[in-house]
Amino acid sequence: MICSKKFFSKLFFNGLLIFLIAGFSNLFSQSLVKNSKEKTIGSISLVFVPAGSFFMGRTVDGADYSPQRKVHITKAFWISKYEITQKEYYDVTGTNPCQGSKYGTGDNLPVYNVSWYEAVVFCNILSEKYGLESYYKISKDEDRDNISDYDDVKWTVTINEDANGFRLPTEAQWEYACSAGKRERFFWGGNSSWNGAGEYAWHLFNSGVKSYSKGRFWWVKYHTVKPVGKRRPNPFGIYDMAGNVAEWCFDRYEYNYYSSGDDIDPMGWQGQYKYRVVRGGDILNAPEELESFRRWQFAPFEKSGLNGIRLVLPAE
Repeated sequence: MICSKKFFSKLFFNGLLIFLIAGFSNLFSQSLVKNSKEKTIGSISLVFVPAGSFFMGRTVDGADYSPQRKVHITKAFWISKYEITQKEYYDVTGTNPCQGSKYGTGDNLPVYNVSWYEAVVFCNILSEKYGLESYYKISKDEDRDNISDYDDVKWTVTINEDANGFRLPTEAQWEYACSAGKRERFFWGGNSSWNGAGEYAWHLFNSGVKSYSKGRFWWVKYHTVKPVGKRRPNPFGIYDMAGNVAEWCFDRYEYNYYSSGDDIDPMGWQGQYKYRVVRGGDILNAPEELESFRRWQFAPFEKSGLNGIRLVLPAE
């Protein structure tokens, strides 16, 4: 009888300890979100991301995000809390590239069907609208570094380092903001299950209609993008960094760039290229593909059905 009491007393104590630790962890995670510094310009909500260091990429033989290296972000910045919506894009450009798409049309859905060239133009027009200096210098003279045989646009796009206008994140800024200090595969930890990842991301298995055969799950079809901000945010308070629509970065894409990439405020590959970098994954990616370090390549002229926009502003 005495042993039984000790056993149940110990069991109760351990259970209480686990409960308290879990509760504290949850409160700490929530405090990161609640205490995040924010501001709004027009309809664009932005979250402050402090300067800092992180481990970029992951060392995996043959991967384009390998080897992992420590990167220092020396300048704080603002990043849009949500992906740019179709209404926000329409209000600036007068067009909605998603109109008629099977992936969905709606004011609060993220914009997609946007090329990289259209994304940088959007940044400049938005900057001008709010009295900011355009960050991009866009010339229709041919970019001789662009060696694609299929890109008929090939605009030369350079930057004005002193400008305070909107811009696309660099690949390093994007991953730093996404991982938010986490060393795991995903900003929410290591859980790649459909439901676990689904708390934070719209992905292949929760963004469409489930199909069944003989009473058993068969597949998911009729995928559509979802209203921004409906999943849980990352620890910085940023929504939809994984899934929903993928997001253009400024960087040129080079498969082996990580083996020689800069460690301080990297601006990406500076040599000849055919593609630009896309990050974050979308509704057609399985949960295990939504890792914070995962990279994709897309031609800058390409209007993939599921590439969208997230913005950055300098903090100084």
